Amino acid sequence: MTQHADLEAIRRDCQQLVRKRALVSAGAAVVPVPLLDLVVDARILMVLLPEISQRFGLDPEGIDRLDAEHQRAAWRVIRQRGSQLIGIVLTRQLVRQAFMGFAGRLVARQIAKFIPLGGQLVAAGLGYFVMRKMAYRHIDDCFAVAREVAAR
Repeated sequence: MTQHADLEAIRRDCQQLVRKRALVSAGAAVVPVPLLDLVVDARILMVLLPEISQRFGLDPEGIDRLDAEHQRAAWRVIRQRGSQLIGIVLTRQLVRQAFMGFAGRLVARQIAKFIPLGGQLVAAGLGYFVMRKMAYRHIDDCFAVAREVAAR
């Protein structure tokens, strides 16, 4: 039970970290420079997602430290969840693929930036929402994998 409580604490800490970084994303969305917010978001994700994986012990080094049975279990659960972002070194290509899942919202955010006053608020809201949603999905994947590995 203690391990589950520890994982819950890690999950809450990661969610708090994501909310802070999502505010940075929202701030970048307000600046009316085309694609600046996407560059900022990509940079945030390139740092944030590996940090989340590391906190759950699911970065490449963390998985390598597990015994053979737990390593197999970790990789099996990662494959079952279909996550491409756990346990690997994050690349620009993987971040680009993650963005593609949110393409409609990202386009709407780019358009909304150039509508006077209210548009920038909409862009900021979408920036916050998209960043938080992408990172929370990663947290949920990491939590599920870590819980499954801990149960073995």
